[in-house]
Amino acid sequence: MNSQQTYFLKRQENLIIVFKYLIIIIVLIFNLASANIIYDKDDILITEIELNSYINLYKKNINTDISFNNAIKNIVLTKKTINFLKSNNPEFIKLVDEKLKIEYDQKILDDQILLNFIRFQKIRNEFITDYFQNKFDYFSLKNIFNSFSELNLPISSNSCMTIEKFHVVNKDETFILNFYENLVNNQKNFKTSIDGIEFDVCINSKLFNMLESNIISYIEKETEEDFKKFIYGIKK
Repeated sequence: MNSQQTYFLKRQENLIIVFKYLIIIIVLIFNLASANIIYDKDDILITEIELNSYINLYKKNINTDISFNNAIKNIVLTKKTINFLKSNNPEFIKLVDEKLKIEYDQKILDDQILLNFIRFQKIRNEFITDYFQNKFDYFSLKNIFNSFSELNLPISSNSCMTIEKFHVVNKDETFILNFYENLVNNQKNFKTSIDGIEFDVCINSKLFNMLESNIISYIEKETEEDFKKFIYGIKK
C-alpha cells in the first residue's frame, strides 16, 4: 500500500468516526427536543418522561398514587437534596451509594431516575428511623390514634379464630400501650382489656399497613425541620 492509499484510507476512517459522532449528537438533540420539559427553574429541569417514571416508581415502591403536582414537588426536593449533598457532603452520598450497590447491585447506578428516588428514600428513612428509635413514644402513638374519628376493630378471646364483637380502640389506652409495645418489640400480638377480661384485637395486614403508614407520616412531619436543616444547613 503506497502513501497515497494510506492517506485516503486514514481520511476515510476519520470521516466515519466524525459521521458516527454526528449521528450521536443528532440523536441526543432529537431526544432533548422530543422530551417535553414541564419544569425548568433554579437549575432543576424535569421532563414529562421523568415525571411519568417517577409516578410509576412511587406507585410501585410506596404502594399509593401521587398527583402530578406532588410528584413534581418531590422530584424538585429530591434533586435539590442530591445536588446539595454532592457539593457539601459527598462522603455521605458515597456511603449511601455503597449501601445501594450492595442491596440492588451495580445496575442501579445506570438508572439516574431510580437511583435518585432510592437515594432520597434512604436519606429520609435515616431520619424516620432515628426518630422512631429515640423520640417516638406512647404519647406520640396516642396522638396518632386520637386523630382517627373512630377505629372500630374486631376482638376475640381465641386468637381471632372467632370474633366476639367490635370495639373502638383508638381511645382505648390499654390497646394503645399494647400496640406501642408491639411496635418497639417488632411483634404483632395485639390485645386489650375490657372489664378485666383480656381480648385479642384482630388486625389484618392491610389494616396494619395503613396504621404503619400513618405512623410514618406523623414522623415525617415531626422530622421535617431537622431534615431541612440537614439538607440546606441554616437555609431552607
